[in-house]
Amino acid sequence: MTEHADRRTPREGGLERLLALRDEIKRRIDYRSFFLRYCPNPAKQSGARFHALCPLPSHAHTGKGSPSLSVDTSRGLFHCFSRDEGGDAFRFYELMHDVPFAQAVREMARDLGITTSRRRTSLASRAAPDAAAETCESEEPLAPQRVEAVCEKFLAACRREDQTEGTSYLARRGIDARTARLARVTYFPRRAYRRVMRKMLDAFSTDDLQRSGLFNSRAHLTFYRHRLLFPFLVEGRAVYLQARTTAAGVEPRWHNMRGSVPALYNADALAGLPTGATVYLVEGFTDTLTLLAHGFAAVGLVGAGGLKEDWLAPLARFRTVAALDPDAAGERAATRYEEVFAARGMRLARVQLPSDVNDFFRHHPAAAVELSLMTEAALERARVD
Repeated sequence: MTEHADRRTPREGGLERLLALRDEIKRRIDYRSFFLRYCPNPAKQSGARFHALCPLPSHAHTGKGSPSLSVDTSRGLFHCFSRDEGGDAFRFYELMHDVPFAQAVREMARDLGITTSRRRTSLASRAAPDAAAETCESEEPLAPQRVEAVCEKFLAACRREDQTEGTSYLARRGIDARTARLARVTYFPRRAYRRVMRKMLDAFSTDDLQRSGLFNSRAHLTFYRHRLLFPFLVEGRAVYLQARTTAAGVEPRWHNMRGSVPALYNADALAGLPTGATVYLVEGFTDTLTLLAHGFAAVGLVGAGGLKEDWLAPLARFRTVAALDPDAAGERAATRYEEVFAARGMRLARVQLPSDVNDFFRHHPAAAVELSLMTEAALERARVD
């Protein structure tokens, strides 16, 4: 053996693994849910604290006196004033079940679905979104206000991290920092993964985070490979998130929260436009942002066929021009949308570019002028038809 060989004894190695397991539990556990499992009827609540009748068997309370147990759910601490005994969640579990610390840690880990095996999977694997088959469709969806709170907190936490990589990625596609900032596009650096995940767990219960789709069933943040975040804004607040990978070869390229797309991308900006303004209907976020960067008003679809009829009403007072991708899916969608608009007494003009909007602007120096000319011609054809 060399002088650098691992000289830890089996006992020391076991202690290190136990402490690592304890730390993983602390990262994942929802302290409020944990304590309420044993104290389902708290008598007094104030913020992150509550008081309840002490359930600890060794304290031998009659259950008829005043609530003597104080719990701090933000830090996972308890204290029984009647017996002057307290500690953290692990100590509480020890006392409740009359087990030693090591057994308490292993059983709490099992309850949270944390493996106690020495073999460790990669972080990317643990952070992978749940497969569709694993999603419980009967699970009650998270309330919209709560989803909004999760989105806003996640964006704020990511925004405090270095945005250079995201800004550079967009710049290579002709989208300037100001446009990205107005659309609140946010980058989530991989090196900040654990830090951001911890902030979300500190702010919300694991159940809320899983029901929103931000966390998977393994209680890990799912936005690991997909780190360029595009929020859907309603009245200035993020109500839904989709994210794109910035790395080559990653499939799928997109990842999103649970639930359906709530609106056209950038629809919030329509409120500030004058009646009769020209608004482009395009595919995706980068095409929308490309047009915004060049002074055109635009809203985006998630996929060529992603337009819902419920979203047409806000477009009624504008001259809407479809500039979808020049592929079979884009052609079919544009034709169908013309019919959908017509059924509502609205007109939809169409421009046919040789490539998607972003590529067109990146490879044609006079793209803005060309698009303006094509748009006027398309609007004139729509009026004649």
